[in-house]
This record gives sequence, structure tokens and C-alpha cells, in this order.
Amino acid sequence: KEVNTMKEISHLLADQADSFSVLIPVLTRAVDENMDYQDAKSGKSASVRSRRAKTTYQPGQDKSPKSASKGKAPKQKEQQSLKKRASKITPESKVGSSSTKKQKTAEQPEEHISPSFHMSQTQGVEVLQPAYNRRSPAQNNAPLSGYSFFFSGIDPNFLIEEKIKRLGGKVVPHNSFTVQKAHKKAFFLADYTSWRKMKYIYAVALGAPMLHYEWLVELEQKFQERGTAKVFDSELYVKYRLPMGLDLSKGSFPLQRASNARSWDPPGRTKGEGDAIFHGMTIALAIDPTHDIDWKLILKACGATVKTLSDIQKGKGNLTVDCCLVASTSLPPHVISRPPYVSKIMQLIGDNVPLLDLAWAHQSIIQRKCLPMVGDDRYSVSLRPKQSNNCDVFSIKNKSGIRYEVGDLVQFSRGPKTKAVSRGRIVGINLGRQSKGCKLEIQLLDSNGGYNLVDCPSSPKIVVDESNLQGNILMLGTKDFHKLGYLPKNLSQSNIFGQVFPPGDS
Repeated sequence: KEVNTMKEISHLLADQADSFSVLIPVLTRAVDENMDYQDAKSGKSASVRSRRAKTTYQPGQDKSPKSASKGKAPKQKEQQSLKKRASKITPESKVGSSSTKKQKTAEQPEEHISPSFHMSQTQGVEVLQPAYNRRSPAQNNAPLSGYSFFFSGIDPNFLIEEKIKRLGGKVVPHNSFTVQKAHKKAFFLADYTSWRKMKYIYAVALGAPMLHYEWLVELEQKFQERGTAKVFDSELYVKYRLPMGLDLSKGSFPLQRASNARSWDPPGRTKGEGDAIFHGMTIALAIDPTHDIDWKLILKACGATVKTLSDIQKGKGNLTVDCCLVASTSLPPHVISRPPYVSKIMQLIGDNVPLLDLAWAHQSIIQRKCLPMVGDDRYSVSLRPKQSNNCDVFSIKNKSGIRYEVGDLVQFSRGPKTKAVSRGRIVGINLGRQSKGCKLEIQLLDSNGGYNLVDCPSSPKIVVDESNLQGNILMLGTKDFHKLGYLPKNLSQSNIFGQVFPPGDS
């Protein structure tokens, strides 16, 4: 007999108080914690979900589909008795009008149904899986899926790892890559000011696509708006590709070529053809042991066999090497005495081996060709002591560890009381050992009122103290300069510029 009035429902609730006292708490827990009714009744944890397929069992039925065992413990018999009593009043029973029935059935979501889709809403349609079972877009069609990333010089507040993973990529240590492992998989993200850092140089050596980290922001925006995005979006690549470093032969910073990035070409290779720049060479490395691991990775990526002091000491007999690389700023006149690791390695390889500054290797990588090992005083290093108190050098390292070289583009003040910032190219460095300082001769670069600097060989020169230097700047000799998406919005604070020549020069 159907119950048609609220008064009759009230009497029914009173008459069946015992049944409802058992049923209601279980139903409430099942709905609140998105659980199967039987799991909620048996006291299972909400984190432990049943693996059964969609069950037809509902509260009030005598048996669940898989509980038909003949021998029942006393506790199971008691639970079976409660089920029989509760079966008189259940969400499936006709205890009210059609609207009342819908309201009751909505209180019990079926197993494997999202909480927002209850039984009464899903009858006759395909049941949606809950969110914890559905795969996220990042696992399906995310643009960075299948690619690995390493990075350098990025503000921690940018949360770059989170952004990479959200778009389907993964972050891996830079030293886990070789040229083979990086091919078609590795990407490098950085700020352009990091071009002298080890990871940046290693990215150039690997031939990995190099992009400004803000590329991630626009890539994610495209993905959200369109539902799809490509890791090699030509428009975004042109906008966010990074320079490889300062090319001293051009006096500017060349951007990575798209053709090299698409083929993951290390220096020396083009579209997968050719040999790396140091292919077949054996290079000895006589530098601070704390840095030799990174430089060993870099040189190997360029095709060289690399021997450090420990490698040479483990070998037997004489070792033949093509050259030995040192950091000139770790030798006199920059320091008082020669480091022991340099003296030891020179004893093992002999005095006839070309001794070159690390800048030789770095410039070879940037210019994508092996530079001559003899005939250029800029890279040749002499271990003969210099007697004069002042001498000309090609590089210095200040107290903060920042390296400056002849040819570097810098910004500086012209005096201690001058706030105005000037820009120019270092054309000479004079190191004074007694005064523990140095003077730099700088050729001025004039601004044309925008982001361009005029590179004129006849521009005036000025001598400043090392303390007046305010850091490196970049000057790009490319027609795509104004297409770059990472130019500072405030021109007065910009440290990156376009290279232009006066009329008649090129």
C-alpha cells in the first residue's frame, strides 16, 4: 500500500525506527565518502575501493551477488537479518510519490559513478568513471609528452618543473644526457643571461633545442585555448629561441638555427650529417677538479676523447693528446702560483702539447667549427712567469666569480659619481698585480633611441676600472630580433639589443 501523505510517512518512520537507525547512517556514509553501500556497511576505509564490476546489489536486498556462501557465521546471520528488516523500507520501495522516489534514489550513488552523477541520472546511459580513474589530458595529448627537459638560470618563483610536468614533459638531470640519449628527446630552457653557465654550454654542445623559459607560458595558453599544441610550433620557436653565445668573429650573439634544432645537430653536424667538431681528438683537461666533470661532458658531446689528471695517472706509458685545456684565470699572473694539477698533468703529457684556454673550446662550440690550436695569442697559454707588474690579459674573473673577456659586450658607469649607464665592447684588459685591480679599455656602443646599438669600429674608447662594470649585455645580429618574445618591456632596463651598423659598414 502506497504512502500518500506526510502524516502517513511520519507514522511509517516511527514504526520502522529500528530499520532506519541501521540504514540511514550507512547511506549517509556511502554518499558522503562516495562508497559502495556494502563497503560502507562493512566498515571499510573510504580509500579502499571495491574492484567489483558495477553491482546490482542495493541496500534492502537479501544478498549481494557474491555473498552466497552456505555456512554463515553468527555475525553474518545477524547482518542478514538486518537486511531483511531493512528491505521493507529502501530507496527502491514504493514509499511515496514519483518525486519522492527520485529524491530517495539520488541519495545512493552506484559504485564507480562520479558523485555528481547518481543512479537516477544515469539510468539508460553510459556510466562515467570517477575523476580518479579518468586519464588527465597531460597523459593523452599534452604537447610535451615524451620529451625531457633541463634548465638553467630560472627564477624559482616561475615554478618551471610544475609547468613542464603539467604539459606532459619530465625534468631530468643534465648529466644524464649524451648526444644519443638527447636526440629527438631533450629540450633546454633558460634565460639568455646564462650563456656562460655549464648547462647552457652543454645544451649548445648537445644540439638540443634551446628556448627561453617564457615559451612554456605561451605554449600552455595555446594548449588551453585550442585543446592542442605542438612542441615544434614554428611561430613560437622563432619568438623564443635562444642565442648560442657570443661569437667573437661576428661581435654578436647568433640565435640557434631552426634546422639544427629540428635535427638535434651537435656543432659540426648539419641535418644529421657530418662529424662533431672535436671528432677523433684526444684532449687533456687540466682544470679545477670541481669543474672537470661538466667540461668532460661538453667535450665528449663534441666528439672528443677527454683525459683528466686521474684518467692519465691510471693509464700506462706515454699519452698522446692533441691539446690541453686550462682556465687561464687560474694561472699566473691572475694568481701567485701555478695549481698543482696543472704542473702534474704537464709532466705527464710533455711541453710540446698546445696549451689552450677554455675559451678556445667555448668559441669552437659557438661557431660550430674547430678553431686552429696554434697561431692565436688569444687562446694560447704560456706557463712562463711574467716579471712586469702590469700585463695585458684576455680574460679576468672578478670577486663574484663573473668572467669578462676581451670582446665581451658590457654595461658600465664612467665613474663612481656617475649614475648614467654606458654600453660598449671590451677591447683590452690590463692587469695590475700590485694594485690588485685592472683597467679595461672599452669601445662605446651608441644607442639609436630604441633596442638597437650602433656597432661602429671608429667609435671612441674609454678606460674604466673593473669596479665600474655592471654586467654583460647581449647584442643580436639578426633580422628576427624584434620578433623575440622575451625582450624586456622597460627599455631603460634592457640588457639585450639588436646590432646595427652605420651607413656604409657591414
